[in-house]
Amino acid sequence: MNKKGPFGIYMGMSLNDIGSNAEQIAPGGYKLTNVPKPHSAFESYLVKATPQYGISMVKAIGKNIETSVYGQELQSAFKEMKNKLFSIYGKHETTDALLPGSIWNEPKDWMQGRLIKERILFAMWSKDKGSQMIDDLNEIALSAEVLNTRMGYIVVEYHFSNDDINNSVIQAQEDDAL
Repeated sequence: MNKKGPFGIYMGMSLNDIGSNAEQIAPGGYKLTNVPKPHSAFESYLVKATPQYGISMVKAIGKNIETSVYGQELQSAFKEMKNKLFSIYGKHETTDALLPGSIWNEPKDWMQGRLIKERILFAMWSKDKGSQMIDDLNEIALSAEVLNTRMGYIVVEYHFSNDDINNSVIQAQEDDAL
C-alpha cells in the first residue's frame, strides 16, 4: 500500500518508519532530524506518536523571517502558505484580529500586538467544516508566530483522525506519573 501524508508522514506511521533519529521532547512528542519529504519553508518538524497508534500529528516550524514592525514579510509568508494549502484542502477559515481593548492598534504595532498575544493570525481547515481532507487528516492549522518585533515564522500543524485516541494514551501516561 502506498500511503501518503504531509512531508511523507502518514497516520499511524511509527517513528522507526521515518528512518530519522527522533528526539523525545515531551510525553508523546518528538523532534525529527529529517522527514521523508521536506519543504524548503520549514526548518524543523515535530510529531506526536504513541507505540499503540503511531503518529497522529505533524507540526512544521518555519524558517525565521526578518520583517519590519508592520509585519509585512511575515504576513506575506503566511498568505503564500495559506494559498498553497487552500489549493490542496479547499475551504478554510482565517482569523486576523486584534483583541478588544488592545492599545497596539496602529499598523506599525502589528508585530508588537502579535508578540504580546493581543493580535492573532491563523487559518484552519477542518473535516467538520467542509474542507477537502485527504490522507486521514481531520484538521490543519496555519499560524504566524513571532520571536520579537523584527522576527517571526510560520507554523503548520496537521492532525490525523487518530489524534484524540493518542491524546488519551499520552494523558493516561502522564496521569500515571502522579
